[in-house]
Amino acid sequence: MLEGRSLALYIHIPFCRKGCHYCDFYFTPRQSLMEPYVEALLKEIELYIPLLSIVPIKTVFFGGGTPSWLPEALWERLWNRLSSLPTFHPVEVTLEANPEDITLDRLRFWKDLGITRLSIGIQSLSPRLLNTLGRWHTPQQAEQAIQWTAQMDFPSWSVDLMFAIPGQSIEDVKRDIDFISSYAVPHISFYGLTLEERTVLYKKKLRAKFIPVEDEVYEEAYLFIYDVLLENGYTWYEISNWARPNHESIHNWSYWLREPYIGLGPSAHSYIPEQRWWNEKNLKAYIEALERADLPPRGGEQLSPTQQAYELWLTRFRTRLGIDKAWVEKEEKIFAQFLRWQAFGWVEEREGSFRLSARGALLADSFVRQIISYSPVCLPSRLVHSLGEV
Repeated sequence: MLEGRSLALYIHIPFCRKGCHYCDFYFTPRQSLMEPYVEALLKEIELYIPLLSIVPIKTVFFGGGTPSWLPEALWERLWNRLSSLPTFHPVEVTLEANPEDITLDRLRFWKDLGITRLSIGIQSLSPRLLNTLGRWHTPQQAEQAIQWTAQMDFPSWSVDLMFAIPGQSIEDVKRDIDFISSYAVPHISFYGLTLEERTVLYKKKLRAKFIPVEDEVYEEAYLFIYDVLLENGYTWYEISNWARPNHESIHNWSYWLREPYIGLGPSAHSYIPEQRWWNEKNLKAYIEALERADLPPRGGEQLSPTQQAYELWLTRFRTRLGIDKAWVEKEEKIFAQFLRWQAFGWVEEREGSFRLSARGALLADSFVRQIISYSPVCLPSRLVHSLGEV
């Protein structure tokens, strides 16, 4: 099944000093569990050796949580095991980092270790908006982190920002972009604030203590970001991602092209066509299972043809690759719908594909639901193998 393929490897580091008000990712603030966790993680790697020792590892992504909070000694232990795998020759290794953890010494350590791409969670440079989001760092720490990272000559690095935060003005957004662009940050992810259940902001909304922005405000901010980043030399390549040439996230393309990936750590997801499984969100149960040399508690599913079609449409359509026009023309109802979207300026035709415009990107999910409604399985599986290189 994986002959001639490679793997993307995701490793979840589930530790945060505190939870951000918008985040529903699994974490714990218990620093005392870091060493037991890494020991368990090393044992989970061993359980995957039959796969990890024969399939090349193309990319690695350390996400969280706050991977940058993990002590250097534990990083060395984990890295030594990974780098001893015969298949471990990744072209990209990403580490998510928070500004409060970034120092020149740590940047040097991560780079010397083998990190090739840093992803810094800034979200905003406004103290007022950082407070709304429940972020730990200050604007000054964020600015200093960007300045120091720019000095280190990583092969690539990225900054995460957010928009559609209540009280955030277009001027706030522009100030963030101007500062980040002044340091020629190679990659920018700009996420619209969404309210997930079990988050602080969602609970505040239920009590009428937090009011999300109107759709019109969300749209205005997104279109502004799209245009300004284009003017600053960035190219849009996925709903929330812009990059300078040769700095698109190779790891994230694995998800968007539905290539195989393995997730390690509590809450991490894995996918090998056409199966998906995930570790449950419980660090204690994760550690206890691996102490017994058992796989951690998990769930899973075999993707149905309808799920496969939906995911193919959604992941492909969200990117600059779009959907092959020649195939769309063969499906009468779908082609007619694409022509309507094109007339409204939501879809563009580029290089033989239909691709979302800036305005269309705001409606991507609803477009895919409409397409799937015409036929539950309306994208041939052969397209999976004709996506080509990105």
